[in-house]
Formats: sequence, structure tokens, C-alpha cells
Amino acid sequence: METLVIQKIGIIAARGKPEAEALAPEIETWLRERNITPIPEAELNERGYDDVTAVVVLGGDGLMMRSANVYPDVPLLGINFGQVGFLTLVEQHDWQLALQSLVNGRFDVEHNSTLQATLFREDDEIDQGWAINDVVIRSGIRMVETELYIDGDFVNTYPGDGMIVSTARGSTAYCMAAGGPILTAGVKGFALVPISCHSPIRTPMVASEDASIELVIANNHASTLILDGRPGTELFGGDVIKIERGVHTFQLARVGKISFYESVRTKFNFRIRPNAVPSRMRRGNPAIDDVSE
Repeated sequence: METLVIQKIGIIAARGKPEAEALAPEIETWLRERNITPIPEAELNERGYDDVTAVVVLGGDGLMMRSANVYPDVPLLGINFGQVGFLTLVEQHDWQLALQSLVNGRFDVEHNSTLQATLFREDDEIDQGWAINDVVIRSGIRMVETELYIDGDFVNTYPGDGMIVSTARGSTAYCMAAGGPILTAGVKGFALVPISCHSPIRTPMVASEDASIELVIANNHASTLILDGRPGTELFGGDVIKIERGVHTFQLARVGKISFYESVRTKFNFRIRPNAVPSRMRRGNPAIDDVSE
């Protein structure tokens, strides 16, 4: 935990979500009553955010990612107004408890690596920006052939619907949906997941965060480069997309005890036996309980 003197906190509310928009002024009043200056989104964009301790995001995971792109390297505290809420760690009814911890300076900051993507096309080097969750090559109607190189070494060619390169934090998004691994809390690596690969050799891999990953478009079928789901760049045969760890970090402000594994179980219904009680949570001696069953 950190003990800090909190003076200014940014506030971003999801547009088009009435409950989020209604809570924003309530939070501003709550902060002023505690001698904390609230900085709404418009003012953040105008004056900058260098002296802001944290930004409170009222919305879903998509707004969290967009906010992190606009305000990099600043701790974000997410209050969930979305569907899953894997990045927005605080539920709506707990907002006062969470903010009280924040203004008291009693919170952890989780630093997450990001991805930097660069497109090489003939003699041109084109910066594609950076991603919090994933960098994706996505085919059009026909299969795209994607060659994978790690630190200059050829790994394989993957004919199919494309390729996902995911951060650890992003592994529970498109990566997981495409059959890739969940990189658990503390893992320092990037998941490489072929999408609907037309080959029995399609096992996902995990590369070091220090690795240089190159994806080469090996045929001329239509494909697109997509970062964090944002509309991307059209790709052509011979294009090379180089992906490395980004210079920015995605920072999550964490208040109280929030378990990564509990979030996976509850938010994704990740339970083989939903009604089972873990042995360590039963009364008495777990070994005796097991025998009695």
C-alpha cells in the first residue's frame, strides 16, 4: 500500500450511460467535501494530467482501455458500469468505500506491460501506436498466411483467420475467446494465439516480454491490423508488423483485497462444479471432510 497526500483526482464518465453520468457530479461533490479537487474529463484534456494522482473511470472495460490510451502511466480506478468488468474492479455500490481508500492514499498500483506495434512496408516504417490488451491481424473473407518470427528466428507459418498477440492483462479478452491461455497474475509474457488456424499445428505460445515479435503477411489476401479493437490499418502481402513491449504502462489502482482468481471464477463463470465448496473453506479438518464424503 502507498500513503500519499491526494490533492487532485480525475473523473471520466461513460457517455450514453445515464447512471455513470449521474454519479460523476455526486463524486465531485463528495471529493470537494474532503478538500480534494475533482478534475472532469474536459478539464483533464485541456489542462493536462501531470499533477493528478489517479483517474476514476465510470464505465466498462472499453472505457478503461480508452482512458489508459489518453492518460498513460496514470493509475486508473474503475467503477463498473459495463458487462464483465474485469478491469473496472469496483462495483457501483462500493464506490464510496473505494474512493475513501483512494483519498486516504491506501491503495496498490498494479503496473501492466503494453504492446507497441510498428508496420514496415517496403522502405517505410509506420508507427501503429500501442495497445493495452492485444495487437491482432484479422483476415477478410479468405485465409491470410501469417509468418511468426521471435527474436529473428522463424517459428512457423499460420494459415487462417489471423494472429493475436496479447498482454497478460489482455489474455482474458480476445486471447481467451480464441482458445489462448489465461496469463495469471504476475506472469511477464505475451501470448501468441493463431485464430482458426487451418492446420493441426496451432498451439498457442507465450513469449518473453523482452522478445521482439514479427508477423509477416505471406500472401495477398485482405487482412487488417487491429489494436485493442480499434479500427485498424489495411495490410498487404510482404508487410511486417513488429511488436515489442511498449514504453507506457497500464496502471490499475487497487483498493482492498481483490483476487485475480476470484475475478476469473465469478466474472467468467469459470467453475467446473459451480456449487462445490473448496475443501479449505469447509468447517473442520478438510482431510476428514473428504473421507466422510
